[in-house]
Amino acid sequence: MSVVSLRRALSVLAGTALILACGCTGRTGDVAETNNDVDAGDNQNDDQVQPPHDGGTTSDAAFVEVPDPLSGDNPTYPLESVAAPGPGESVYDSRLGTTQTRVVETLKLRHEYSRYDTFNLDQSMILLLDFDEGDFRVYRTDSVPYDQAENLVTTLSVEEPRWDPNDPHQVWGISELQVVTTDVVAGETATAKDFTDDPVIGPIITANPDLYRVTRQYEGEASIDMRYWAFILQGTQEDYRARYLFTWDREKDEILGLYELSAEESVIDWVGMSPLGNWVIIGGDYDNGGNIGPGLRIVNREFTSPFYQLAHATAHADVGLDTDGNEVIVMQNTQTDHVELFPLEPDADPVPLMILFYDADSPLGFSGGIHVSCNMPGYCIVSTEVDAAAPEQNWFDRMITLVELDRNNPRVFYLAKVYGSTGAYWEETQATITNDGTKVIWATNWSENVGDEDVWVMELDMPANWTATLAD
Repeated sequence: MSVVSLRRALSVLAGTALILACGCTGRTGDVAETNNDVDAGDNQNDDQVQPPHDGGTTSDAAFVEVPDPLSGDNPTYPLESVAAPGPGESVYDSRLGTTQTRVVETLKLRHEYSRYDTFNLDQSMILLLDFDEGDFRVYRTDSVPYDQAENLVTTLSVEEPRWDPNDPHQVWGISELQVVTTDVVAGETATAKDFTDDPVIGPIITANPDLYRVTRQYEGEASIDMRYWAFILQGTQEDYRARYLFTWDREKDEILGLYELSAEESVIDWVGMSPLGNWVIIGGDYDNGGNIGPGLRIVNREFTSPFYQLAHATAHADVGLDTDGNEVIVMQNTQTDHVELFPLEPDADPVPLMILFYDADSPLGFSGGIHVSCNMPGYCIVSTEVDAAAPEQNWFDRMITLVELDRNNPRVFYLAKVYGSTGAYWEETQATITNDGTKVIWATNWSENVGDEDVWVMELDMPANWTATLAD
């Protein structure tokens, strides 16, 4: 199954799981009618679209802080009536002091997901997904829009492509039962690991010829240094269920742990490593059973520790590091309606970061869905998506926020408004921050032709030294 079709399927399953877990219908309402324009109410400001610029009218002033992120009642910044920007054009929000720029011209061309940095190490290239064709494309970023024909470097057909943390030309990917690397400039692909030849995994594959791929289900990640990897070994039998979990130490080329999954404990959304490689993280569904059990779990690399439960359900999330360098995962807690920081430690209490305030009876009720991006140590981005017909009433509606991951004093800042509306999977905002915190990108259709997935990419260039400004 391709990344395109599987992500659509996972989106439907995730929405169903949220309804069952929390009784909310925030992100799974009826698909909006097409050709809906953003309802801007009385907020008219048609002169905000600006011509192409060199990337930096975002204010150097401090971001606007959310007074009480754990309250449903905070200052709101409703959408203004702004025409869809053309390629290279920018939209400046004087209220928030930030500028968003359209950096992709082609429709149906966007980043893959919120959890990954789509730029390479020196940000000279960007990895985008042509979800209509099912291919990944690498473009140079010398000029905007990025997807000009002369900027195209190469096209990739691997699964789960991720930039190398040290080599700006190298992409890691998965091809069936192999981990591969591609030098995107030289156009050369090499096999980093063939698990059919591994002394531990190889005999299992030989004994079970239906086993056809290793996967992290498109959401799990290797450790930051790419040393430790966690995989699902998947077969075609028993309705394509997950059959084994295992960990691989790339540096030693050694299988550290192997766990055979029974059918009742194979209902797993994704699997990956913690940022520093200390834990395997298992995104179990709410109805997963067996020894692993339901919800979000962690286990040591050898699968010899208990499967510690962090949350009763797995929702949209990302792993990262807090301001003290500790491993965490930031996720929607469907039991509390909070976005919470979960320490990747057994028996540690989660830290509430912000409330989603799903309350259909309240005039302040939130009606959207969220995604999380924690690529930059100490911070994360939480973005929203919403149906075109949903009212904009809560402070978090149609908003992208920046969250400081300080366990003792977490803070939330308004960052940018979401002008797109969601009627199909690839129209979800899914904002992602770069590893160095200099850029945030997301997908939008500007609420035009909702449901047709005619999306492109917007980019917000963060001001220089913004972390120091927040500290002041």
